[in-house]
Amino acid sequence: MTSNRVSRIACIATGQKTCHDETGRQIECQRSGQDAEFQAGISWPEPRFIVNDECVDDRLTGLMWTRKANFADFPLQWIEALDFVREMNRQQVLGFSDWRLPNRRELRSLLDFQTRKPALPAHHPFSDVFLGWYWTSTTAAIAPEHAWYVHMEGARMFYGGKDQSYLVWPVRGEGNGAVLQTGQDHCYDSQGQYMNCAGSSQDAEYRTGKDWPSPRFVENDEYIEDHLTGLCWRRSADLTGKPVSWMQALAAIDKLNQQAGVRRWRLPNIN
Repeated sequence: MTSNRVSRIACIATGQKTCHDETGRQIECQRSGQDAEFQAGISWPEPRFIVNDECVDDRLTGLMWTRKANFADFPLQWIEALDFVREMNRQQVLGFSDWRLPNRRELRSLLDFQTRKPALPAHHPFSDVFLGWYWTSTTAAIAPEHAWYVHMEGARMFYGGKDQSYLVWPVRGEGNGAVLQTGQDHCYDSQGQYMNCAGSSQDAEYRTGKDWPSPRFVENDEYIEDHLTGLCWRRSADLTGKPVSWMQALAAIDKLNQQAGVRRWRLPNIN
């Protein structure tokens, strides 16, 4: 649960603009407690994307993407995907030699949670967007023989074996700080074994994104301030004491705000 106490939020807004009940029916957003009521986070510039020949600049994040979203044409295994991007750099494809496979935060930064098929901002300029899984350079720490991937049909994210084959969408640039570092600082081979990060082209080699401050978290009575995101979180990570439905979660936070006499807390959005 986050609080509006810290006004400047360093996370990207999700793009969601409508609210819905538990049946999926659209409802008024006012006092719904849903993402689209608050639209918290860094607002998207207009226009967001600038086309530069076969590249696209994202003014929200400061990153540059290939305009062709399926740049390798065919699905590749994870190690093959990393090799493919290294070969792009050797050949200075599109005039650059610093392409990389995006980490999971970078790839998710493209997503618009208001849209589907594809889950990209309306009127985006990209071509060859495949409604399937795209690799990231981020290993799944829970099972390091797996890596994270993102689905462009409906904005899902999950992890799967590095021996599976998915698509490649290269990115370049350091960004403008709107995308936060993932925190990954180890590299792993396709069997999940530790390996040297130098030359691996993995997330932990580049560590792109906004640096984490130290200390990141500062305790204040019943809440914690996160100096990376500008958000406040309640110290207790279990408000209800048991699993609840989405509508029950929203109701629990509304009750919390009523007890406090101020509408401070909200259910966090996906970013």
